[in-house]
Amino acid sequence: MPSVKVKGKITKGSGEAAIAPATVIIDLKEADIGDLAKAAADAETPHRGSKGAPSVTLVVKAPGLTEDNAEKVSDALKDVKGVDAKESKANVKKKEIHVKLDDKGGAKCADIKKALADYTKK
Repeated sequence: MPSVKVKGKITKGSGEAAIAPATVIIDLKEADIGDLAKAAADAETPHRGSKGAPSVTLVVKAPGLTEDNAEKVSDALKDVKGVDAKESKANVKKKEIHVKLDDKGGAKCADIKKALADYTKK
């Protein structure tokens, strides 16, 4: 798999899991977002046994997200390969959609972008 550059910080978890925000630069000519999800899920981590494998959530800016259409985000993502539509969430206040990627990989940025086109427009 092609390498990706990751910037972020490891945080100490409280509760179910630690959240480690990261900025990732990925060359979409060589890899796609699903490759990152698979790599994260396959990573050996100290708390893997007790808290589960790491996972990846893609945060998408959604200026067109409203209270009315937020309920339909899961439906928009249900047929997108490599996405866990049921675990994806809409945050109307922040105008963001948190797309939970499948640990098996397969997600493509272009497919996610197409599925969320109505939300990403102003």
